[in-house]
Amino acid sequence: MRKIDTRADKVLAFLLGIIYGYRGVLVEVKRKDIFRYNEEEHLEDRVYFLNRKTGYAGKLKPSEFTHICAIRECKEERKLIIFLYK
Repeated sequence: MRKIDTRADKVLAFLLGIIYGYRGVLVEVKRKDIFRYNEEEHLEDRVYFLNRKTGYAGKLKPSEFTHICAIRECKEERKLIIFLYK
């Protein structure tokens, strides 16, 4: 296995930290277009706004962002679904 250097990219470190934190469950990543993001679809999910240029990763919606990450936990199925809007 190859080590990933995350010191230069805070957004990548954020995403890998989420996946590492849920290492006991199945993690599914779904990539979607950022223009198809719908807030009503993710009301029950944890939503984070990411900016790869500045390194911002947080829940507050900034004026400029490059990605949206919505995290849905399915406790019955022991599964984590990450919706990554790019």
